[in-house]
Amino acid sequence: MKTILPMVLGLASATFISLAGVAHAAGDEKLAAALPEAVRSAGKLNVTISLAYPPMEYNDAGSTDLKGFDIDLAKAVAERLGLTAEFQNVEFPQLIPQVVTGRSDMIITAFSDKVERQTQLDFIDYFKTGNVFYSSADHQADIKTEADLCGKTVAVATGTSWVTWAEELGKSICPADKLITVIQIPTQAEHIMQIRQGRAQASVIGLEGLLDLMKQEPGKFYQIGNVGDVNFYGIAFAKANGELRDAVRATLDALKADGTYAQILDRYGLKEAGVEEFKINGATK
Repeated sequence: MKTILPMVLGLASATFISLAGVAHAAGDEKLAAALPEAVRSAGKLNVTISLAYPPMEYNDAGSTDLKGFDIDLAKAVAERLGLTAEFQNVEFPQLIPQVVTGRSDMIITAFSDKVERQTQLDFIDYFKTGNVFYSSADHQADIKTEADLCGKTVAVATGTSWVTWAEELGKSICPADKLITVIQIPTQAEHIMQIRQGRAQASVIGLEGLLDLMKQEPGKFYQIGNVGDVNFYGIAFAKANGELRDAVRATLDALKADGTYAQILDRYGLKEAGVEEFKINGATK
């Protein structure tokens, strides 16, 4: 579960990677009528993501075509509203600044709804997830549980809440002189390289990411211990953008009612991650 720590850092330039989805002239007129005038007249929905995190958002090697559950859901929302989805790729620590400064309409990128973030953002919770340790299969004999990670090194995505989670779990289960060493490295591919080169013995990922990794490379990776810190990914909006938030939530309800939401989940093998209700700011921790 990719989640940025609650801070606003210097804003970096966004990379515009793709115009995805074609605006439907008709769309759903009732839903579209609830949009802010600026968004409706622009005819597009500016969506911020942070690549790459399959199966949520990614592209294949040598291609700029975006894929993933978040991408397909954002396209479906935009199309139902009669808009074109325009995706902006930024480094993960720049997600919050991108939205609060008005350079983007919303974030949808495996981004967790957390209470401390609700001071700056409003969330629509749309996806259930949790944290999990994993490693390459050659470690399976000696690292079977979280406790087996004591005294070892874990590679974690830079600036994410996985960092704190791994450190705190280590403090709760390991002797003080044998804690888990957490190193922060940007991408999943780099984490795997660290494990293969022996610089780290494990990494942390969202459950959906591990399921996808094991699907793509059967027999090469495994889960360590249980899923922890079960929580929800949220589509995030600036606090001042409540009108758009409510329009998107109503659109999600419509997509759920007609089966589109379930179809997109099934497309990526994520049926169990679906939510019964699209709650606003549902996080309690």
